[in-house]
Amino acid sequence: MVLTLAQMEAQEISKANPISATDALAVLIEDPNALVVDVRDSAETAATGISPRAIPAPGRAVAWMAVLESEYRSQELQDRGRRIFTTCGGTPSYRGAAAANVLAAMGFQNVQFIDGGMAALIAAGSSTEQP
Repeated sequence: MVLTLAQMEAQEISKANPISATDALAVLIEDPNALVVDVRDSAETAATGISPRAIPAPGRAVAWMAVLESEYRSQELQDRGRRIFTTCGGTPSYRGAAAANVLAAMGFQNVQFIDGGMAALIAAGSSTEQP
């Protein structure tokens, strides 16, 4: 069966756990250990900046960054119990949902994607900084 891009997007989004940008910001204020994983490419992050509590993980880099024994390992992605939000550019939040699904499959227990992505975070009042 061949899927359209819209069907693939819907499939990834339906498997992932969403959170609103407003609720994600509230958690980031309350939980100093919470982390945002920004899967946008460098041109996108340069245009808007990233959340101060974010690490850049463009494309599929998030999987390599989360592997415990990888040379690309990120210290921020070693605690499988850490509260993590993934974000992409905006709606339909396909890339953020896909990244959340990858992390969940790798054993992360508390990962959600931000519905509406970085556009929603900014609209909800998130500050940004250049990566």
